[in-house]
Amino acid sequence: MLYAAEGIVLGARNWGEADKVVTVFTRERGMLRAAAFGCRRPRSALASAMQMFVHAELQLAEGTRLETVKTAAVRAHHAKLTADLTALAYATFVAEVVREFLPEGVPDEAFFDRLVLILTAFETRNPRVTALAAVLQVLTAAGLQQSYERCLHCGADIAGDAFFLAGEGGVLCPACRTADAAAFPAELRELLTGLARFDWEHPGSLHVRGGTLMSAEAIVLAHVRELTGRPLHSLDFLAQLG
Repeated sequence: MLYAAEGIVLGARNWGEADKVVTVFTRERGMLRAAAFGCRRPRSALASAMQMFVHAELQLAEGTRLETVKTAAVRAHHAKLTADLTALAYATFVAEVVREFLPEGVPDEAFFDRLVLILTAFETRNPRVTALAAVLQVLTAAGLQQSYERCLHCGADIAGDAFFLAGEGGVLCPACRTADAAAFPAELRELLTGLARFDWEHPGSLHVRGGTLMSAEAIVLAHVRELTGRPLHSLDFLAQLG
């Protein structure tokens, strides 16, 4: 059966002599994998749409293991993600997190619209901050977020400096502090919660200190590694840029 879908290419690998298998996050059917036959040929009508981060209108045929891309028309592509290696590396990290944690075949129109805005944000905003906000929101969409605002043990709202217990995935108030909990300054908590709620439609300015950003990244990356049980391939790409 043929069907239409609006999708964003979040993964692609070569297959055979001229084909690709692509991972596409679609508005209508969520994450899916599809074969794009012949798309690596220079004159293929699919070639331009089967590139990473392209937002396209697709016609797909249902399959038992893979869908098949029949036609594709580009709605948007992101020039900076082609020309700027740093932006590309951080966007690739976001794409891998989306592929890892959002289930196949489950539509999420609200997150699809958010992902469109996230990729657009890479054109103009700091890619490192953009990626961290995006990953925090992916984890929330998947129900895998950590707790930064209420004490894990007593449930009290956190105000001021507190402590973070990575093994339990959240914050502790001073009264519930354990010996293995790390310092969790208010500035770090405010950054993490602010990025997790970042409004891509009405973005404001962000003032982020480098040390606080590094601490936030360390917390989020450790959480991602714990969830996957392995480092993500895209992090190797980011490490090479460093």
